Amino acid sequence: MAAPDHAAREGAKVTSKLAALPPDTPFYTFEVFPPKTDIGTSNLIDRLERMTALDPAWVHVTWGAGGSTHETSLDLAGAAQGMGIDTCLHLTCTNMLKDVLDGALEVNPPRGEEYWTAASDQFQHATDLVQYIRSTHPGTFCIGVAGYPEGHADSTDKAADIEYLFQKQEAGAEFVVTQLFYDIDVFIAWYRACRARGITIPILPGIMPIQNYQSFRRMTNLCKSQIPPQIVTELEIIQHDDAAVKDYGVSLAVKMMRALRAEGILGYHLCTLNLEKSVTRVLNQLEWVTPESVAAVKRARAGEPLAPLAKGVNALRGATNSPASWDEFPNGRFGDARSPAYGDLDGYGVGLKLPPAEALRQWGYPTQLSDISRLFSSYLSGTLPSIPWSEEPLRAETTSISQSLFRLNDERHWWTVGSQPAVDGAESGDEVHGFGPKGGYVYQKAFVELFMGDSELTEFERRAKEDADARREAGKGDEGVVKYFAGNRKGDSRSNMAPGDVNAVTWGVFPGKEIITTTLIEEMSFKAWKEEAFSIWIEWSYLYPAGSPSRKFIQGLADSRWLVSVCHHDFRDEKGLWEWLLAQPKEP
Repeated sequence: MAAPDHAAREGAKVTSKLAALPPDTPFYTFEVFPPKTDIGTSNLIDRLERMTALDPAWVHVTWGAGGSTHETSLDLAGAAQGMGIDTCLHLTCTNMLKDVLDGALEVNPPRGEEYWTAASDQFQHATDLVQYIRSTHPGTFCIGVAGYPEGHADSTDKAADIEYLFQKQEAGAEFVVTQLFYDIDVFIAWYRACRARGITIPILPGIMPIQNYQSFRRMTNLCKSQIPPQIVTELEIIQHDDAAVKDYGVSLAVKMMRALRAEGILGYHLCTLNLEKSVTRVLNQLEWVTPESVAAVKRARAGEPLAPLAKGVNALRGATNSPASWDEFPNGRFGDARSPAYGDLDGYGVGLKLPPAEALRQWGYPTQLSDISRLFSSYLSGTLPSIPWSEEPLRAETTSISQSLFRLNDERHWWTVGSQPAVDGAESGDEVHGFGPKGGYVYQKAFVELFMGDSELTEFERRAKEDADARREAGKGDEGVVKYFAGNRKGDSRSNMAPGDVNAVTWGVFPGKEIITTTLIEEMSFKAWKEEAFSIWIEWSYLYPAGSPSRKFIQGLADSRWLVSVCHHDFRDEKGLWEWLLAQPKEP
């Protein structure tokens, strides 16, 4: 659910803006999510300024469950407000406490950083949030709520979902933004059912132009979206060609919005994934923006007196010089931490992606190391669909290193949460390793991220230094082939990388193009991921009762283990990393 216009500027109400539109005029909003790093946030703020030239009705900023991204979400919302953009700040019931909600509504970040395991009984459903905001801030906010054209993920009764949406309207909601979808027929049937029930407030369909195949799979998996078979087939054919996927995503979004426009729908919610080019192309092809209209908006905004940005936002904007278009492909955990697209694509921050009952069913009640190793190995073998750190199936390339991963997990209790094999010049059209346009070649250095104990890390470091010294003495260079970052929950860090060094571990060479590096591991992105990885340990522990053996055991692991990201830089040696790791003597 969302609470827009949190500065409550006179005349900025969404309802007032929509009422002022000429009849039959389409409008659209943009959604952005908080990047994980300050530099990424700084670049997104600069990008927001350019996106305002497309004249969105307002901008949505996502909010992590329980306020897990509250500081960055509020910074982004404040920056948008300071640019003169009306802003809709998302709020969720998940682990939401009253003081966190009050802090957001007062535009003051809540104090403290904790995981909220037992939220107030006051906020069990979105209707509770709507009623609370209506009662405590009467007339201040225009409130929007979520709608689920394909049914809520935790519900099996679509009719009941529509009834709940009606209750949100009766509680004071003034517009609806829907979950993303790709089946037009399903949406239209749901939309008509909503109108038949008496839901009269504006309904904005959630449209996400597909940016690349992997992010599409992840988002639709998280949202439990039903994908028409034709779309699945067409995407599978081009999945390794990022440019072709982006073109397809733009064309599909345009086709969907034209069909919805024919149904009489005027408003649209565009999920940007913090990237501007695809939504720009969509609006251009719909002829809803033109070069002339963009120039007119820029001239109009140039004359507006903008509110001063908050001190924290100004500090972020000074963090780096942002290029006009940092990148246009969504970054996963190992992307460029400077990118505005670096972060969780779903925008909800740290958190388990399964309902508690399903998580307990899959992961059981671990109380010893072998229980954790069994969980990881079951995931590697495909007999378990998820682990706390990943809800997606493993990629096909993992098969070539799976036996080494089994041994690391089972023999050492080094639990692996990310990995890739070495690749020396696979064709870019290769079904397993390829990416980008055909006719190129793809290279990868082997890497793995795993949890290990303190004394094991000490021995690991000794061996890495010994190998580097030996190479230096043999005249093979000043650096070793094994490079690593390590961090623990307390905030300690260890590494053999110099400040500013970067591990570029995946790149492609294509005709007529610069070398494209798609996967980077460097200190900033590693630290951001490390914080998330250990937070997931803690959230996992909260599935179990306080004082229970499983909670104590999992929290003990979170306090005693290190997350280690290790890369082997000889990409021609397919077995190099795995043989080096497994050569370390086992602890008694």
